[in-house]
Amino acid sequence: MSNENQTVRDIMLPLSAFPCLKESGTVQEAIQQLRSFCPVGSSGPCGFNELMVVDDKGGLIGRVTQQGILKVLFSTLLDTADIKSFEGKTAEYSDLTTLLNGVMIREGINHLNSPLTKVIEKGIRILPAATDLVHAMSVMVICRETVLPVEENGKLVGVIKLSEVFGALGDKLISMNSK
Repeated sequence: MSNENQTVRDIMLPLSAFPCLKESGTVQEAIQQLRSFCPVGSSGPCGFNELMVVDDKGGLIGRVTQQGILKVLFSTLLDTADIKSFEGKTAEYSDLTTLLNGVMIREGINHLNSPLTKVIEKGIRILPAATDLVHAMSVMVICRETVLPVEENGKLVGVIKLSEVFGALGDKLISMNSK
């Protein structure tokens, strides 16, 4: 394939190679999908840091990220509104880390069955499959995106990862420099 006019379509991952869940899923299912999803034919580890949420027809609803999940699981710890300054160790709380760890883990367990809708980011950017790679790179870098959904003819067909764009553009530049 020529490097001259590469588009997002040329290097995107098809949906079958990226974790997806239905909107009716739970936070626990999202964690399991992110931790265990590996496309057929791939050799591990295949860790992903986000997944796409789709409707019954495969249409994009939004995405779920590791950060979004952690914010729901540990909302008490991550809500900065009521943080008070630490006064230091006392006999009652000699090891604050141990105390917080147990409390936070119990809080996280209580949120595992929360609906996925609590962590879905909606209204995310979508790139058309025909987008030129340089344009895709600029959108991703300026908007600080590492993964974006790709659509063609109004249908979600895959995702583009910044690492793939980086690799394709890097290969093109090095190839052109070698001539």
